[in-house]
Amino acid sequence: MDYERFDGADGLEIRVPRNEGYRTCAECGADCLPEPTDIEGAGIRIAFVCPDHGVHSFIDPFDGRR
Repeated sequence: MDYERFDGADGLEIRVPRNEGYRTCAECGADCLPEPTDIEGAGIRIAFVCPDHGVHSFIDPFDGRR
């Protein structure tokens, strides 16, 4: 998978997939808004939330960096 890279807090690199399909709501086609979240036992993830239909997808910005 091809990633776009950003500098994050404390010098951490954040990686986000270049294919933005994960941002598009499957029900209405709206652009989902990113919301950082902490999932117990799974670390930090970014949820993409449709204003009308709720959470659409999660991504792990640190995937493959452990």
